[in-house]
Amino acid sequence: MLIFMPSNLKQLFAFLSVCAVLFSGNAAAMTMLRSNQTLILFGKVMPEDSQLFRKKLEEGPVKTVVMTESPGGSMRAAYDIAELITEGKINTAVNGNCMSACALIFMAGTERRMLASKHLQKTRLGFHAPHNKVTKEISTAAIPRFREWLLKVTQGKFPAEVLDRAMNIESAGDMLFFYYPDESYLGDIRFCKQGSLRCEALKGYNIVNIGILTTAELLKVESLETAEQDVAKP
Repeated sequence: MLIFMPSNLKQLFAFLSVCAVLFSGNAAAMTMLRSNQTLILFGKVMPEDSQLFRKKLEEGPVKTVVMTESPGGSMRAAYDIAELITEGKINTAVNGNCMSACALIFMAGTERRMLASKHLQKTRLGFHAPHNKVTKEISTAAIPRFREWLLKVTQGKFPAEVLDRAMNIESAGDMLFFYYPDESYLGDIRFCKQGSLRCEALKGYNIVNIGILTTAELLKVESLETAEQDVAKP
């Protein structure tokens, strides 16, 4: 039984890092932890998570949703959560791995940033075509909605050729990854085929200019805590 109760955001992120190792294979609903006006989502996106997220919003205002260590999951739930984020004009941030359905949720944020943390170099958003979770077959009928939605939230900035690379995949494990821009020779955007040890860098794109992030400015945990303290003042 877990009895540790983080008293601040720094402890909370450290706690989730431990959880990522201990419960990486757990198929339970996402962990949703609130710290004042920050809501942290961790784990696989499950069908029931849209209702859980709605209940969290009913507990009080949420300014920022932080996505952390999620392999993806239910696209239907992800669309529902994304719609609630859009309606509430909530900002999003990402820390660690955020794949597929998780990345869809992240893209709903009014402001979208990466979190300043020791995990920044490993923080990445992963996009690929929707697929059947059981058979792993690509759900070609679901691709147009996903493409249209990504173009909408990026105000049409997402280049068609980059979208095509993410959507026109052969295996469900093929993934287009977006990293924080750091002048790495590997590039900020990398396409990785399932089972391959090498990834192809897509050069000539900036993840801010194409609308993945709304700013290259990192979001600091201290900034979240300060904003929450300011709100709490009488």
